[in-house]
Amino acid sequence: MRSEIRFDWDDENIRHVARHDVTQTEFEELMRNDPIFFDYADLDGEDRWTGLGSTKDLRVLVVAFTIREGRIRPITAFKAGKKRVREYWKQRGH
Repeated sequence: MRSEIRFDWDDENIRHVARHDVTQTEFEELMRNDPIFFDYADLDGEDRWTGLGSTKDLRVLVVAFTIREGRIRPITAFKAGKKRVREYWKQRGH
């Protein structure tokens, strides 16, 4: 089922995550790899989630996204700080 997740990418959000040294592939891997969601906000009528997860290469990232028309719309992504990395692996039992 996770492979059926659809994403809403365009030039704007591709460039934004790339500025933080994150690729589309890494964002999508993380979202398919059971991320931990730790924040939610309603910003101007749009739901926004923030999560923490890892890529196939075990790179831990923080991601923010919304859902539009049934697709995940990436807002931003960046490398997690040391504290968040420890928190993530602790929650994963490592």
